[in-house]
Amino acid sequence: MLWLYLAIGTAISWGAGYALSERFLHNGISAPFFLACLGIFSAPIFLLMSFKSGKVQSSIQILLHGEDRFVLFSFLGSIVMYAIGSLLINYAIQLKNATYVNLIEITYPLFTIIFTYILYRQLYLNWATALGAMLVISGVLLIIYKGHS
Repeated sequence: MLWLYLAIGTAISWGAGYALSERFLHNGISAPFFLACLGIFSAPIFLLMSFKSGKVQSSIQILLHGEDRFVLFSFLGSIVMYAIGSLLINYAIQLKNATYVNLIEITYPLFTIIFTYILYRQLYLNWATALGAMLVISGVLLIIYKGHS
């Protein structure tokens, strides 16, 4: 059940972050500048947490000398994709507003399903998750076609 609380905490944190970022992005702070500051601030915290976990050396070993080279490529690809996504979401908020942008961005679980299947041939769908996905798509289409432009 811990995963659920962590996921809800993530949603709360990101929701607040997006709402806060709207103000400074609309006032001329650039998205790349914000993300650079975010990286400068968060890197020491995450490095400290990494060392405190005691898993830094084993993680480096897995990346550099592990038998499954796809782990290294997926690690690097994930970093690139998270960076691109962060930049795009901040540019979108700058052009529109955090509410509309985030309601469209929330379709990312659908792309997670697609990429999980393409990359790993795993499909974690049952009737409830498929129905939820259809509701998300319906909601996004409603926002796009009947929302304010």
